[in-house]
Amino acid sequence: MTITRRSFRKVVDRVRTVPALPEVVARVVRLINDPNTQADQVNQLVGKDAAMAAQMLHLVNSVYYGLAEPVNGLDQAIRILGFKTVRSIALSLSTINRFQQQSSTFDMKAFWAHSAVCASLCRMIAAKSTVCDPELAFTLGLLKDIGKVILVDNATEETRQIIAIARKRGIDFTSACREVLDTDDAEIGAWLTGRWQLEAKLVEAIRHQHHLARTSEPKLVAICQLAEYLCGLKQIRTSGSCDEPRLNPAVWTHLGLDPSALLEFLAVISDEAENARQVLPLAG
Repeated sequence: MTITRRSFRKVVDRVRTVPALPEVVARVVRLINDPNTQADQVNQLVGKDAAMAAQMLHLVNSVYYGLAEPVNGLDQAIRILGFKTVRSIALSLSTINRFQQQSSTFDMKAFWAHSAVCASLCRMIAAKSTVCDPELAFTLGLLKDIGKVILVDNATEETRQIIAIARKRGIDFTSACREVLDTDDAEIGAWLTGRWQLEAKLVEAIRHQHHLARTSEPKLVAICQLAEYLCGLKQIRTSGSCDEPRLNPAVWTHLGLDPSALLEFLAVISDEAENARQVLPLAG
């Protein structure tokens, strides 16, 4: 069946209800972005959502964070982890909970496993390269592919065709997307994170995650591309990712790292993948 090519505007116009962050998470993001916020304000806000608070404490005490001693209260978690890590956890839990729709074409479990691993790798790369805040990099890794699930839910036939083209031609989801639509998952992901009022630099990196030369945030995009490359080498991928993993050599320059660092990242990726997957059962 031939599908009429649809523009970005026609795709997002199909989204009847814009997926919103839960109010408590949106307020956590606003609070933590305010340099005048105090720890007790964050504690009181998160504590109002019993389910979020319980999930957060469960995750903090998992191997994902590997703390030496158990954390028994939100105030302690905030002191130990810091505001930005608390924001990362809140975004992780709420976003994974928000998008769990099942699809016969798109493997949602594999998608969230990939996103969780990418988030963990982005944080690790940022910490080693020191080019940006590791928690900002974590959020980028978690949300960079969120446009795919918007397509799965609101452009079902197009998504099926995109994945079929990617498999047939051995290309990535975004390239196949441009053959079916006059937009792609990266542009749609940037639209959604912009609606969520996340940092402008994060939205920019999501929009141009495949194009180092186009972005005003090359360091963030370089982190994103290296994490994606590592996942590709280890076959931790999403439906429609059918291309051979390749890495732009300019990534190393933007990160200020030597290519030999690749061996270091590969040595720990299995552990990172296992730890990152702890997010999934805790969020569900």
